[in-house]
Amino acid sequence: DKVTRAKVKRLQLGSPCSFCAEVSRGFPAFGFRCLRREMAQESAKGKESDHTKETKTDMAEDVAWPNEAWSDVAREIFHQLNAGTEGGGWKRYPGFLRTGDRRLFSRNVTEKGKGFEFAGFTNKKEQRATAVCQFGPYLEGGPGNVHGGAVATILDAVMGYCAIEALGEFAMTANLNINYKSAVRLGSTVMLHAKVDRIQDRKCYISAYVTSADGSNTLCEATSIFIRPSPEKLEHIKKDMYSDMPFDLVTESLSKKHKL
Repeated sequence: DKVTRAKVKRLQLGSPCSFCAEVSRGFPAFGFRCLRREMAQESAKGKESDHTKETKTDMAEDVAWPNEAWSDVAREIFHQLNAGTEGGGWKRYPGFLRTGDRRLFSRNVTEKGKGFEFAGFTNKKEQRATAVCQFGPYLEGGPGNVHGGAVATILDAVMGYCAIEALGEFAMTANLNINYKSAVRLGSTVMLHAKVDRIQDRKCYISAYVTSADGSNTLCEATSIFIRPSPEKLEHIKKDMYSDMPFDLVTESLSKKHKL
């Protein structure tokens, strides 16, 4: 109904926060509040069984989906965000676990719940990305806290989703600036929000921020510049990067317009 859609919209867009000086003030002033657990459970009905049908092989299992290690909070937020993919202009980004000699940094821990447990959602028209992430015990920095590099990793990933949507193909990080405002506790769940500020030729300027699960605390703010490689460099990147991974399954999950 209209009320439910409005609540999901607020969750997707996040809460207002104070950005550092170089970040454009582009986020709408929507308040953030967790939705009722009943809504999350309702949106989750049938989804777990549907997800198993998406997986074609064990090697290509889409892990950007709740598993038994996800907390109730992380699972609830995921299903609220996933509800927005049903005709709302948002889509879920797939994530694939690689177990060979070469592994994607954010998806390289095979033990569920020990590393990054996250799922991202993008809106091409609005040039935004939103994600929920639960940090496992293998990501410790200071005692009991998540390593700042682990937070940067997820920020880079979510901002990269934005860049790919905006530039229409593969994009690489050229600059990433982060202002850490508060420590992130191990085992906690956070929300990430990113948006494209502007596009200049092959460059995409993006701002983002991370909040606690309920949106009450802004944990860090960031800006970045992503660059679309030249056609020549892109061909070399594809030959090197995708030779040992099920990239055909990745591209099937993304829009056909994205010629990665």
